[in-house]
Amino acid sequence: MRSLFVPFVIILLSLPVYAAPSELWSYSDTCAVFSMALNSDGYIGLAFGYYAELLSPDGKLLLKAPTRGIAYSTALSGNNLLIIGTEGSWVQAFNDSKRPIWEYRLRSPVVTVSVSDNGSVAVAGDASGYIYLFRDGKLSWEKKVGNYTWSTVISNGVIYVGSDSGIRAFSLDGKSLWSSFPGAAVRKIVVAGDRVVALAVPKSEEWSELVVFTFNGKELWRKRFNGYTRTVDSDGRAIAVAGSFGNVTLFSLNGKLIYEVPLIGYAYDVATMDNYTVVSFAKEAELIGQNGSVVWFQRFNGTAYHVAFSPRGYFLTEYGSHDVQNCYSVIVAWSLGNVSTETASTAEPQKAGTNPYILAGLLAVVFILGALLWRKR
Repeated sequence: MRSLFVPFVIILLSLPVYAAPSELWSYSDTCAVFSMALNSDGYIGLAFGYYAELLSPDGKLLLKAPTRGIAYSTALSGNNLLIIGTEGSWVQAFNDSKRPIWEYRLRSPVVTVSVSDNGSVAVAGDASGYIYLFRDGKLSWEKKVGNYTWSTVISNGVIYVGSDSGIRAFSLDGKSLWSSFPGAAVRKIVVAGDRVVALAVPKSEEWSELVVFTFNGKELWRKRFNGYTRTVDSDGRAIAVAGSFGNVTLFSLNGKLIYEVPLIGYAYDVATMDNYTVVSFAKEAELIGQNGSVVWFQRFNGTAYHVAFSPRGYFLTEYGSHDVQNCYSVIVAWSLGNVSTETASTAEPQKAGTNPYILAGLLAVVFILGALLWRKR
């Protein structure tokens, strides 16, 4: 018995030690969070039901203002100008007042909004395929880019637009800089360091592709997934993707696989920071450590829709219900914790993560073997 016990003790001592994330604060309200945005200081902008809401980095409500229709999309500038797009076709801007400082009605529901860091320039895209640029609250120009506008991003004085016609780049004065059709509609655009990441998804949603460009529109690399990729995120150093294709994947900016972790379920959202990745799916969320192991898992009393990392060093989960009779959302901030002892930059690409519950099982085996050994003695 002793010869069996000693190897298990060696295995136990060699396992990494995980400090599970702990809850820092939470905030809840009635109705649903349809969109969430964070700025570089960690303030949180919310499209929350029929309201525009702003939270401080420690979860305190700073602003709650009614919107014209359901608040559907949101963006937050560095000086806390909150831009809201509504299903009632309005784009509205709020700061510290319950009334918008400016607003404008578009042709159809406002699917996507973005704002410059200083808040002087805002862009909105609607369901009829138009984009609109506003300077200090006044409409500067508008253009039709397709039949449906999925995503808009302002970065370094350039506007990137994803639509059913692909990806297009414009200067702030409306000049077309470049365009590309990667074979399907571009549903989301993310600027990742010196790269522009486009998520291409066809109508059938049977496959999807991650297509990466330079700022000048040169295609650098692409990755295809045999399933629907719903979400993509980047911290400027790596790119995380998740959806219904069976795993959560993290790439370097050059397309090298960092890790690939199995996910049984349909991912709603993903976020990454310093090679940590958090993903929401069904009524659950999990955190993947820097070495590609699942180091934290949480089940909620509602569907987990959104996740995000804060520049303040913690991550957020949002869960709730969109049921008309019981509509609510809860946002929880979690400490990152000392959840991994090995960085992915020094590890081999991981094909499967280590679940903390497996570690608990090993601990149980060690305990039982130890008890048997003690009894034998």
